[in-house]
Amino acid sequence: GHNPGSDGQAREYLREDLQEFLGGEVLLYKLDDLTRVNPVTLETVLRCLQARYMADTFYTNAGCTLVALNPFKPVPQLYSPELMREYHAAPQPQKLKPHVFTVGEQTYRNVKSLIEPVNQSIVVSGESGAGKTWTSRCLMKFYAVVAASPASWESHKIAERIEQRILNSNPVMEAFGECAFLSKVSSDS
Repeated sequence: GHNPGSDGQAREYLREDLQEFLGGEVLLYKLDDLTRVNPVTLETVLRCLQARYMADTFYTNAGCTLVALNPFKPVPQLYSPELMREYHAAPQPQKLKPHVFTVGEQTYRNVKSLIEPVNQSIVVSGESGAGKTWTSRCLMKFYAVVAASPASWESHKIAERIEQRILNSNPVMEAFGECAFLSKVSSDS
């Protein structure tokens, strides 16, 4: 049989865990991976994301998935060429703060791998207005910056041409639903 008292007791334990987590000494905006949220409830996850948004921290990991929040304002330092180079030059970019450049760098390294290059796909999904097109554009700019030699004007033009081709494909991808960027980054490019 089902004991109705055990459900109430379980809810009470969850409520206590929730209050302990939310009222504890953990600074929610510092949790850069949602897998560290305990207990994992809709409320705790949303509170962490809200705290990070209020601290102008718009990227959060959720295990191997990157959660991006649309800042609804310009944040130029978040996408600067210097920051792109920092993520590109890092020996372990996954140890840096969560960012779309971490995802970009990992796929770039997989494609450029000398041992066994692996074609990569990145899916950027979300509701209308979530920032999918912007995120896709940031990824393309990242690839253009890290793939092109800064001294070579020709490399810069090639990178711009590739970026423009991918951006031009965006309306086609949006026709498939709420995915803005579903492009293969391959070692052939």
